[in-house]
Amino acid sequence: MSDTLSKSESSYKRNADTAIRDLLLEFECQPILFIGSGISRRYFGAPNWNELLQVIFAMLPSGMGRFEYFRQKFDSDPARIGTALSDEVFEWAWSDGKSEFPEEFFTSSVGKDTFVKYLACKHLEELTPTVTSVDKELKNELSALAAVKPHAIITTNYDLFLEQIFDGYEPITGQTILRYNTNSFGEIFHIHGDVSEPSTIVLTEADYNEWSEKKKYVSAKLLTYFAEHPVFIFGYSLGDPNVKAIMRDIGELVADEDGLIPNVYQIFWQSEPLVKQLPEQVAFSVDDREYRTRAIYTNEFSWIFEALKSKSALTSVNPKLIRALAARTMKLIREDIPSGVVSVNYDTLERVAGESDYLPTLLGIASVSNPNQSHPLTTTQMTQRLELSHWVHAYKLVSKIKEETGVDIRASDNQYCCQIRTGRKSTTKKWSFQGVDLLRKVKDGLEYEIDL
Repeated sequence: MSDTLSKSESSYKRNADTAIRDLLLEFECQPILFIGSGISRRYFGAPNWNELLQVIFAMLPSGMGRFEYFRQKFDSDPARIGTALSDEVFEWAWSDGKSEFPEEFFTSSVGKDTFVKYLACKHLEELTPTVTSVDKELKNELSALAAVKPHAIITTNYDLFLEQIFDGYEPITGQTILRYNTNSFGEIFHIHGDVSEPSTIVLTEADYNEWSEKKKYVSAKLLTYFAEHPVFIFGYSLGDPNVKAIMRDIGELVADEDGLIPNVYQIFWQSEPLVKQLPEQVAFSVDDREYRTRAIYTNEFSWIFEALKSKSALTSVNPKLIRALAARTMKLIREDIPSGVVSVNYDTLERVAGESDYLPTLLGIASVSNPNQSHPLTTTQMTQRLELSHWVHAYKLVSKIKEETGVDIRASDNQYCCQIRTGRKSTTKKWSFQGVDLLRKVKDGLEYEIDL
């Protein structure tokens, strides 16, 4: 029975891996990661919203009894509980708890919810570890995550653990998000605020209402990301209101007629063994409209992170450099050239527009053609993706193509297969994902076309 489960799990992971890589190939750009509290919980036991409120209640003389009282009174609504907690902390701060807070808080110009937000941020800062202190097994997983090099990260987490994982990525928070130029690269958008600016975090009912008002603008600001990039959602439960709120706004613009947002995957943690019959999509309803995203279930993240970095050629690129180049380019186009403050060499601009390699050369960037990136699969890996028991069966499909079309895709370097030198006299065949797709069509008896 366990052997059957193992095979089923391997098959599920292989199919999901293929789906991820195919989506990256389709968009030909780095993914966007949407990351929730489940990720911080995994790596250092961070609390969710309700658990954070419990921690702060435990700091007060009234203790946890008051948390349970407010939890019952407000039907476990964290925003309303947070509002009540803010009042409790405020009263305590102005009496026995005064020594726990900075002296400058005790003026009329400082909002009363500053006290509870200060405690929340202080707790998270103390709890957040350095990446180097994380458990060794999880550290390897974090290394795989860092290697993804996402275009940007969107998170509701207050902590700054992601900034440690993604070196060089810039945190963007609060009102700055609405003013930020999203044509850039390498940002972490803390849409519910972060610990570096306690006033920005969403903790009370007033905060949440204000966030709900701004949400449409934030969604509009981030729409380009969701429409033009693959999006992978980690660390949120099914039906999480934060995800539903954003997905509803995005879905109104990019969902197909059946409500599917095709470039969005939600990744769900599942401790049970993975089986082939797991649902490929998940649905959620908002305002009487149903939307769906694609779904992947997993009991470990490493293989997903490995699949996400499959198209990454950014292993040694500093995100700060890319941001600087993008910002300077936008300023040049929007301000400098129209206002006439720079002299324009139109011959150079025409070459940039007409020759794909000229701009990288102008910027001092070398264009690299690496067959290991375009054709990453060995024959064995290609055979496994086709769910065949031996490479001989895969090569029978190649022979069938030759019989039916007269084209031997192994005879030359092409988009499906190429020969790579592995030594002074030795070579090996490597395969692309397009090659796997072609052979799968042949295997399944579907129509296909050869485009060398």
